[in-house]
Amino acid sequence: MSDDLIGDEFLNRPDDPELAFLHFERSFRKPLDQQLGELQEQNRDGYWDSYNHFMQTYINGVLATVTALELPILSYWMNNPAAANDEKNFKQIKFDIDGAITTIKVRHSQILRKASVHLESSTRDKIRELINKIKLTIEGVSVPVARKEALMNKLNAFAAEVDRDRTKFEAFGALMIEAAGVAGKVEQKLRPIRKWIDSIAGLLHEANATENALMRLTGPTKRLESPPKQIAAPTDGPWQTPSDSSDLDGEIPF
Repeated sequence: MSDDLIGDEFLNRPDDPELAFLHFERSFRKPLDQQLGELQEQNRDGYWDSYNHFMQTYINGVLATVTALELPILSYWMNNPAAANDEKNFKQIKFDIDGAITTIKVRHSQILRKASVHLESSTRDKIRELINKIKLTIEGVSVPVARKEALMNKLNAFAAEVDRDRTKFEAFGALMIEAAGVAGKVEQKLRPIRKWIDSIAGLLHEANATENALMRLTGPTKRLESPPKQIAAPTDGPWQTPSDSSDLDGEIPF
């Protein structure tokens, strides 16, 4: 009964808090975009009242999610609820939410690159061939149904990863663990699986070593020097702009 009250969109969330934030924000953003689109088409009286209501609902959902997940983002709005409820700030809040989303995506993409590898077409073909051999062997061996299904699920999950642009090492590790458990039950009949898994591990290692070597050769991208002068930071809120043009010292900041 409690599951029905919470809802699948809240239960089926990633374990990582930042990825969970992306998951929940997307569930809030979808109805917002739909409502604003319909509002624009109708062009009815009371447009701004409806617009502000939809935006407030979206912002409330996002900030409540930040609180629940205890994330160190959107701190200004979290610490200034009056400003977060001020209609004139809604566009800036949405802009800041988009910035937080981009930051999280970039950070996790960097993590993913370290925990995955790009496979060339020839390497993919070799791994797929080994996967098929493992599948045929598993299907022909008498193993408890639950163990066989568990191993096949891990194998299919790894096969799906191989088809992606970058293959996660985690999926292969899960396959190795499951295969070791099943092979221990039927040592003789599943012995070839170990050899094929070792071959897959060798191909992944070779691809990763090649990728790391290329990264060392190219090196990090040279960062551009910062401009000599910066616009002074606003003192009365993150969305404000300097009111006195003299702050720019007569120079164009770009």
